[in-house]
Amino acid sequence: MGVSQSAVSLQMKALEEELRIDLFDRSTRPPVLNREGLELVTSAREIVDGYERLGMLAGNDTEPTGELRIGGMSTTMTGIIPQAITSLRRTYPSLRILVTPDHSPNLVPQVDRGKLDAAIISAPPYFSEHMEFHRFAEEPMVAIVPLDCPCDDPIELLRTYPFIRFNRIFWAGQVIDEWLRRKNVIVNEQMELDSLDMVSTMVYYGLGVSIVPSRCVASPNPLPLKEISLGPKAPKRVLGMLVRRDNKNRHLTDLFYEQMLNVIKTHANPALKI
Repeated sequence: MGVSQSAVSLQMKALEEELRIDLFDRSTRPPVLNREGLELVTSAREIVDGYERLGMLAGNDTEPTGELRIGGMSTTMTGIIPQAITSLRRTYPSLRILVTPDHSPNLVPQVDRGKLDAAIISAPPYFSEHMEFHRFAEEPMVAIVPLDCPCDDPIELLRTYPFIRFNRIFWAGQVIDEWLRRKNVIVNEQMELDSLDMVSTMVYYGLGVSIVPSRCVASPNPLPLKEISLGPKAPKRVLGMLVRRDNKNRHLTDLFYEQMLNVIKTHANPALKI
């Protein structure tokens, strides 16, 4: 914020003197908010939110303005997110939208700290009670192979051909790994990559086969690969929007969520569960 730590300390001390209460527990290092301080945070956020809405209310302007900060996984950055942004800007040209790409586990703390208003991610295994996850699509996992691959049996493919794995440090990679264990499929792993786009590229060049989510909204230039179903009980990647319950830009994140639903209804695979 361009303010030194000592300046912030003086401001907080002045606020405590004005309110005649202690807001911090200074027995710890660094100091932390005490019960009174935590209660004050909610009211403070409401005041800031109301101040930022003043311009719109005073001008009797119904068009949302301001800045919306969105995070997204790489696959959503080349599919649903740019289409949702395009649609939103067409309707609300005064709205400024900033986008941060990253992996799902890295985006969660950014939403938690307020650095991002929302993140488009796969369903996290857990998140804080002051956050919400609004799902909008389920992407079934499929085996991907080169177009000229003669085999259509997913189990035989995975046991026979070299396997290109999506990194197990990510949630989708863990879902894939768990399914392979349940099916008792031992793969001939050749590499473990951090990007689904990299995985698809390796398969395209005939370096192996893989398991990836069948994307709810395709990229503008998808690689020519053959998708093979893993069956009716195939694992799924659940996509959604993660937000803080007390996010001051909630009215904007709700608008963005609505645009994503519209994009999926318009462009998604008809067989996709939404």
